[in-house]
Amino acid sequence: MSSPPFHLLLVEDELADALLFQDMLSEQDQEITVHHVQNGQEALDYLCEPAPGPRPHLIVLDLNMPIMNGHEFLERVKSLPEVRSIPVLVLSTSEHSSDIHRAYEGQVSGYVVKPGNYQEYMHVLETIRAYWRGLVRLPSLEEVMQGRMGF
Repeated sequence: MSSPPFHLLLVEDELADALLFQDMLSEQDQEITVHHVQNGQEALDYLCEPAPGPRPHLIVLDLNMPIMNGHEFLERVKSLPEVRSIPVLVLSTSEHSSDIHRAYEGQVSGYVVKPGNYQEYMHVLETIRAYWRGLVRLPSLEEVMQGRMGF
């Protein structure tokens, strides 16, 4: 029995990192659709365009990006009632406590430091997939879109 489709918005400026993320994730679960944008502004445009693509179940966010960084994106997205309930997971190379603290103050749902090697990265992505796609229960997209969640 296959799982229902799962839509993920990846906000990552490094194309090589984005491709690696997508390739590794597709090895684990073919039912996850990844939409990739390169910075926070592109992510906001994707989320707020009049006829958006599929609403993501999860946003995976890098912090250090040009144009609009991850912290600026969090500030903007969490102020928009129509999209603020989408969980955001930071996946960053930064281990700085100030980045971690600021991300949680910006209402992220989790903060993961990018691992240094392939095997560790595969394990991290498997854990993310199992948690967000298997263990956690998210509100239905229909309820969120109709404003029944009261967020």
